[in-house]
Amino acid sequence: MLKKIKEIAFVLSGKLNANTQSKIIFYHDVHAPNRCHTDMSTPMDLFKQHIDILKAEGYIIVPEIKNPNAEIQINFDDGFKGIYDNKAYFVEHQIRPTVFLAISLIGKEGYLTTSDILELQDLGFIFESHAYAHENLTSFNDKDLHFELQASKQYLEDLLHKEVKEICFPIGYFSNRVLQFCKTAGYTKLYSSLPGNYFNTRNDGLVYRNLVQFSSPSEFKAIINGAMSPFFGWYKRKQYVHPDDKR
Repeated sequence: MLKKIKEIAFVLSGKLNANTQSKIIFYHDVHAPNRCHTDMSTPMDLFKQHIDILKAEGYIIVPEIKNPNAEIQINFDDGFKGIYDNKAYFVEHQIRPTVFLAISLIGKEGYLTTSDILELQDLGFIFESHAYAHENLTSFNDKDLHFELQASKQYLEDLLHKEVKEICFPIGYFSNRVLQFCKTAGYTKLYSSLPGNYFNTRNDGLVYRNLVQFSSPSEFKAIINGAMSPFFGWYKRKQYVHPDDKR
C-alpha cells in the first residue's frame, strides 16, 4: 500500500513539476536473474525499461552533461560486480556510466576487481572516487578525512593513469568541512545524493543526483521529468550534517 502511495505521489509531482532539464540518475548495481551481488541492485529487465523510457521521452544518455536540457548522465555507486556481468548491454547501447569506487571494496566478493575496472575503462566506463573506506566522511577527524580523500585519489590515478577530480560522498553524508577538504584535495566536482537538475549545481561544486534504482516505470518517468524537486529539503535535512564538529 505504501509503495502504491509513493508511486502516485511521484507521478503527481512529476506532472506538477514537469521539466526536461538535464539530470544525473544513479544506481548501485544491475543484475540478471540468479546473479545478484547486493540487495541494492536493479534487475536488468527494469534497467532496460528505464533506458527505453529515457529514449521515448527524448533524453540523450551522455557520459558527461554539457547542455541544460534533455541529457541524462548515469552513475553507479560502490563498484559492484553486476555492471561487469552485464557489460555487453552497456556497450551495445553505448552507455558510458560513471562508477564511483570505494578503494577498500575493490576485489572483495561481489565487487569489481582491478582487472575488471581496467577492462571496463577500455570499454568506455568512467571511474571516479568514492573515498577510501566507504564510511560517513563527516565522522572522520581532520587527519583521517585527509587520508580518505587523498589516498583514494592517488590510488585511482595510479590504477587508471588519469587525473581523478570527481568524488561521490559515501552513504550520502557531507558537511561544509567535507566540501572544503574535498576541494583542498583537488576534487572539483562533488556528487551528492540530493535530488535535482544538473544545472542546479551550486558554486561550491556540489552536484545533485536522483536515485532511481528501485523506481517502477511510472515512477522513473516522473523522476526524470522533475518529480524529485519537492523532496529536496527532506533529503538535505537527512544528509547535510550541520554543524560538523568532528576534528
